[in-house]
Amino acid sequence: MSRLFVFILATASVALNAAQSHDFKTGKLLDIGSSERVLEGTVYRSALFTVQIEDIIYTARGDRIRRGSGDVGKGLIVGDPVQVAIDGERLIFLLPNGKEMKTTITKRARAQTAP
Repeated sequence: MSRLFVFILATASVALNAAQSHDFKTGKLLDIGSSERVLEGTVYRSALFTVQIEDIIYTARGDRIRRGSGDVGKGLIVGDPVQVAIDGERLIFLLPNGKEMKTTITKRARAQTAP
């Protein structure tokens, strides 16, 4: 029984450290919107986030939007700086409440530079 407890404790510790080891960068939240997908005749709406990190603009799909779901942006405000980490095909936002929000990158584009 004690071996099981040690294994569970070690596994939880590794998972906790992995979750907190993201390399967050400061970006600018450009837009919060929504997108629709139709699967087998059912329309699904998802939150859509656009953020600029250095010279790259990322668009990422967030959670599904349900009726009465409240604040789609989960406290994020368009135009504000945000803390974002890139993890493969995911953008991870650090929300104002300290929690992380994982989104899936759907588009990358270079920011237009002024002449």
